[in-house]
Amino acid sequence: MSTTSYDDVLYPSYTHSQTHPDRLATLAILNGLQPTPVAKSRILELACGQGGNLIPIAVSYPECRCVGVDLSQRQIELGQAVVDSLGPQKALGLKNSLGLQNIELRAQSILDFPADSEPFDYIIAHGVYSWVPEVVRDKILQICRDHLAPQGVAIVSYNTFPGWHQRRMIRDMMLFHTKRFTEPAKRIEQAKAFLTFMTQATGNESAYGRSLHEEFRMLSVSDESYLFHEQLEEVNEPVYFHQFADQIAKHELQYLCEVEQSNLQFERYPPQIAEVLSKMEIIEREQYLDFFSRRTFRQTLMCHREVSVDRTAMASRISGLRLATHMPIGPPTKDQEHQPLIIKTGNGSELTIRDPQTKSAFVQMGVKWPRSVPYNELQAAVRKGLGCDSMVLQSQDAYERESRALAESLTQAFILGAITLHTSEPTFTADVSERPVACPLARQQAASNERVTNRMHSAIALDSVARWIVTKLDGSFDSGQLLEMLIEHVAREKISVQFEGHVLTNPNEIRAQLQARLPLILKQLANQSFLIA
Repeated sequence: MSTTSYDDVLYPSYTHSQTHPDRLATLAILNGLQPTPVAKSRILELACGQGGNLIPIAVSYPECRCVGVDLSQRQIELGQAVVDSLGPQKALGLKNSLGLQNIELRAQSILDFPADSEPFDYIIAHGVYSWVPEVVRDKILQICRDHLAPQGVAIVSYNTFPGWHQRRMIRDMMLFHTKRFTEPAKRIEQAKAFLTFMTQATGNESAYGRSLHEEFRMLSVSDESYLFHEQLEEVNEPVYFHQFADQIAKHELQYLCEVEQSNLQFERYPPQIAEVLSKMEIIEREQYLDFFSRRTFRQTLMCHREVSVDRTAMASRISGLRLATHMPIGPPTKDQEHQPLIIKTGNGSELTIRDPQTKSAFVQMGVKWPRSVPYNELQAAVRKGLGCDSMVLQSQDAYERESRALAESLTQAFILGAITLHTSEPTFTADVSERPVACPLARQQAASNERVTNRMHSAIALDSVARWIVTKLDGSFDSGQLLEMLIEHVAREKISVQFEGHVLTNPNEIRAQLQARLPLILKQLANQSFLIA
């Protein structure tokens, strides 16, 4: 197999939580589908890279079957090395490994995907559709049509117009500037030089200059591999959403929803605009919403054309799901009891909650954080927290009205990104045991990567000391042994220990500070869902 640009410039292989099958299953359920439970599903990822997204799924769900395909032989070999080092015995904290048995990584062109392949419950095509020729884009959709299970869900991400009109202009400029260079490293160097040159030349006094500077700032802090593969690749073909919808329809597929829903809430626009939008069919409406927001990127879920999709009764389907907040939330003080609750959403905005039921639900979820809570358990806790902790006589109508209001409120909170919904929860512990065990994949990644994958499918940046500690959490050591090892590590690596702005040199003071710090680090790792025992 010939080398590709992804062999020359490796693309970082991290998790993409928005593509996780649990996320796809949750959205499918909310829209009236009956997807296969993730734990026993079949999952295909096209353009899987080194398996940074797929391998953690295989680790978390040992009874699912995962297949990853990528054109880059080098990236597949790197991913296979990770697969070979992990296995059931590792998950128990033991040192021997049999290798993961439920994942297959193939160095293969998407065009060569076998026609007689098995069906898949979830198909992931993240970061590939816009960056391949038309024949490959067509093949991706053909694979989704031919190999998606009857109630299956596929996710495809792609660059979109109108937002990419400006970015394509900048890409065209960068391609012009770098066309005389062939070596990837030199092209990246010259692309950066061009950004600096253009920033100095255009200024930000004009609307044109300000818009360019906004894009230049984003690109200047981007990873070199992103700059190369997004801006300097031969192919990068954005589309309008309605064009993508037309393409999937030709393959007997239909639009299900977008993985992130908060930007598609037309009710947030002025009443006269919302009224017009409400009368449109969904494809037309979402295209106008893309116009309004100058959207640059979509992550679209789709299913078979013949599947019945019902977007009108989401709240009625939440009862079978699990709910979680993004952060701990403590019980309100007496002064706060009658004040609105302000919640930060996943996209950084704020949600103001005044309804007592919903406020109580957030508090109950916050108490359980980082774990999720089954909806029925949460509803019972809410009623108990509001004074229904003994026998209560209430009409059936009143009970159903309150239940419906809570479900609708929490569904809206999910759409706005204030909470997450799940079909299941991976195994992890929020407590620090006597001999803590970190997920084996996290232990391996922590040895060489700044970003480490937790059990909730997020890649989290850890400092060097926390990463070193993770590598030691295989169940062999108690906290006392970990402390002695940490003291030796700090001395050997000449790591400075500071307290109140001063570098400590006294061994007893260093020991005291590390002894105080170690339990905090372990608890933080537990809160970040790294520990499994």
